[in-house]
Amino acid sequence: MTPKLLIPEAALTQHVIVLGKTGSGKSSKLRVLVEHLLRQDRPVCIIDPKGDWWGLKSSADGKSSGFPIVIFGGEHADVPLNAHAGAHVAELVATGNRSCLIDLGGWMVGERTRFFLDFAPTLFKHARGARHLVIDEVHNFAPKGKILDLDAGNMLHWANRLASEGRGKGLTLIAASQRPQKVHNDFLTSCETLIACRVIHKADRDAIKDWIDGCADPATGREVMAELAGMKRTEAWVWSPEIEFGPARITFPMFATYDSFKPQAADARKLKGWAAVDLEEVKTKLAGVVAEAEANDPKKLKAMVVQLQKELRAAQQQSGPTPEQVAEIWSAAAAEASAAAIDALRTEARPHIEKLQPAVEALAHALLNGWVPPVAPARPSPRPRENIRPSSPNRVAVAAPAPRARPAPSPRSPKDAGDVAIGGTPRKMLNAMAMLDALGVTEPTQATVAGWVGISSKTGTWRNYMSELRGNALIVDLPGKRTMLTDAGRDVADAANTPPTLDKLHDIWRSKLGGTAAKMLTVIIEAYPDSVMKNEIGEAVGIDHTTGTFRNYLSEMRGPGIIEDVSRGGPVVATELLFPEGLR
Repeated sequence: MTPKLLIPEAALTQHVIVLGKTGSGKSSKLRVLVEHLLRQDRPVCIIDPKGDWWGLKSSADGKSSGFPIVIFGGEHADVPLNAHAGAHVAELVATGNRSCLIDLGGWMVGERTRFFLDFAPTLFKHARGARHLVIDEVHNFAPKGKILDLDAGNMLHWANRLASEGRGKGLTLIAASQRPQKVHNDFLTSCETLIACRVIHKADRDAIKDWIDGCADPATGREVMAELAGMKRTEAWVWSPEIEFGPARITFPMFATYDSFKPQAADARKLKGWAAVDLEEVKTKLAGVVAEAEANDPKKLKAMVVQLQKELRAAQQQSGPTPEQVAEIWSAAAAEASAAAIDALRTEARPHIEKLQPAVEALAHALLNGWVPPVAPARPSPRPRENIRPSSPNRVAVAAPAPRARPAPSPRSPKDAGDVAIGGTPRKMLNAMAMLDALGVTEPTQATVAGWVGISSKTGTWRNYMSELRGNALIVDLPGKRTMLTDAGRDVADAANTPPTLDKLHDIWRSKLGGTAAKMLTVIIEAYPDSVMKNEIGEAVGIDHTTGTFRNYLSEMRGPGIIEDVSRGGPVVATELLFPEGLR
């Protein structure tokens, strides 16, 4: 039975904003509206920065199909996606009637910004006919506050332009945010319908009050404001002044598709029910994007490196490789790694191929660091030279002694795990790399590993430890002061080093920092995937964010790469080292 829409149909012909704190049912109510539109075969495009909307393609019990939408990107992708595909996807969305989900879950801030900067203007330019654009966690795209980064400013411009001028292009926006205080005022006031869920924080309540003061009747809105903190998860105040509806306190039904918003089990199997879609046209238009995504797939590159290391080791154990054999192995690797790039070139994707080049160079560097050339023949001793100093009656010219030739080093080959004895700090370093490798961080920076074991990567002691691991063929160096385990390194490392939970991983990093820095890290972690302003961090832990001490604490986290600056002087955000793919 199709559930009845509890708000006027006319409300969905104008922009809608859904606001509420985490756990207030904000996304669930947004899903109810989206399902209603999909049942009416209206084209809908959903931008999902969290990566949890894929349940639309299956029924509530996961046994039958849901809605036949195309999923771009994410773990359940029909078509892979990268940061440079925004314009291509927008053109497909704007010129067709297909509904789709753009899954940006797990993307870094810079990647998400790059995608939206290409997507939004292309959609605005080519949009024809009525369609809905749904943006979850819209504060990521229309942020409120001081904008110090040029790209972030351009992203805000296009988000606001879609809201203020999109209706003229046939675009109707439905947006949601768990951080009402972070949504730009221009975007908020462009929305004619408010769906207000439970909020508690004063700044979030003020954001809803600003909408009421600007778009509705402040006197009538007092009842809404008074009850915001006590709303149930299923409830929301709905107010659409332009169509003279509300404010009405409404209890929303549960959405009808699979609940992908709840945490999924680590060993969850693929759902039996899954809506099929015709992807031929989509894949044809995005051929270059697909080729680049596959060429840059870290898992495929890692598997290629591992296989080549095994082949190289087998050749060394037989008779020691000749330079010609090494050249042949590398040529084959280079040809395989660049095959996808050649396909992309044929579809006029030259910029994407250039991005592939660093990965190919890193692969070459890893191979060459795993093999030492045969001993070169000793250089001939220089000819004795005559003493050219002036002669004297008591001194005669004598020949200088020939210098001793140094013995040439013997070839080095990887050792079996049983032949390597590594202890103390070097073993901690090796274990840290193994843990990160298991979580999907296959090429950590040396600073990240150093932060884990509690030692500076700029000291001679650190270099000696790295030399010990390198000399035993347990690691190889990569460009950018990064490193990677060899097969032997994985064998020697302790197997029980992977944290069992995300909370455990966070606790370990907090213990490395200690004190106030650990408290600051907690604030940043709790805000993820959103960024957090420095003054908010300072207020939360009771320290002035303008002091050198505060900046030093941030540097302690920035050094190993567990946080990054969204923009120069702006907010900070946790990185994938704190939320690795293996534990999300």
